[in-house]
Amino acid sequence: MGQNEILFYIMAAGCMVCLMIGIVKKPAYLLVLLVRGAFCSLIVYGICIFCAKKGVAAPVNLNFLSIGTGALLGLPGIVILYATAVLLFCLLYTSDAADEL
Repeated sequence: MGQNEILFYIMAAGCMVCLMIGIVKKPAYLLVLLVRGAFCSLIVYGICIFCAKKGVAAPVNLNFLSIGTGALLGLPGIVILYATAVLLFCLLYTSDAADEL
C-alpha cells in the first residue's frame, strides 16, 4: 500500500467520522443528505439522458461517487464534477500527448 493510498484512507475515515458526528448531533441531517443525494442524482441522470439523445457522451456518469458528491456538497458539487470532467477532457485532447494517439 503506497503513501497516497494511506493518505486517502485517513482522509476518508476523517470525513466519515465528521459525517457521523453531524448525524448523531442532528438526526435530521441524514434526511437532508438523502434528499440532496436524490435531487442531485436526478440531475445527473437527466443530463446523461439529454446527452444520449444528442449523441454525445456524458462527461459524468451516475455512480456512487457522483451521488455522494451531490449529497455532501449539493448542486455546487455537481457543477464541480462537470467542470472537472470538461477541464480534464480539454487538457487531454489539447496536450502534446494527444498528438501521439
